[in-house]
Amino acid sequence: MDYLYIYISYIIPLCVIIPLIIALVRYRLLTFSFKILFWFLIFSGIANAINTTLSSHHITTTTLFHIYTIFEFAFITWFFNIVFDKRWHYIMIGLVVIFTILCVINFFFVQNGVEFDTYTGTLEAVIIIGYAILYLIKENDNEQNITWEQSGLNWIVISFLIYYGCGLFMFISSNYLLHATRSVNIIVWSVFDTITLVEYLLFATGFYKCKT
Repeated sequence: MDYLYIYISYIIPLCVIIPLIIALVRYRLLTFSFKILFWFLIFSGIANAINTTLSSHHITTTTLFHIYTIFEFAFITWFFNIVFDKRWHYIMIGLVVIFTILCVINFFFVQNGVEFDTYTGTLEAVIIIGYAILYLIKENDNEQNITWEQSGLNWIVISFLIYYGCGLFMFISSNYLLHATRSVNIIVWSVFDTITLVEYLLFATGFYKCKT
């Protein structure tokens, strides 16, 4: 199991550099929405590094997940807010405000910061899946001058759909895993982190396909 522990604790977090390198090389060609995604990955990489450091010192990191979820949702909503029509602007700002309030209430009064934020994490996943589906419906209705695979946005949206769609189980069951054996945790998290790797590779493809 040691190799799986290394895989989920070090290899997968380091894989964030794959899309980051491509984004840096092509930064001048990126649209504003993709630059938001780039800075989200920077934030995510820093959070993963903090999580790995704290975990290696046997310090609980559940509080970090509560904080991370707020910023993750804000970044991704910002990304889609740029992609969608202006009529969605105030709705999505309202979603970020309401979601942040729910996260604070959940942290202090419901899951008390000692458990994973399964309630708000699940809600976040459902909303982001909704964003992705709305985008795909919109794109299906629009006439395209390029093929599907040539659009960088399509690759990014599919990555969100795969990650948060497959990740719903993890967001719901994370607290149950706190009481499971170390072996079970390592196996389950290694499967989920493989999905994270797929997300990073799709991000990298999206950055490569993006053109201003």
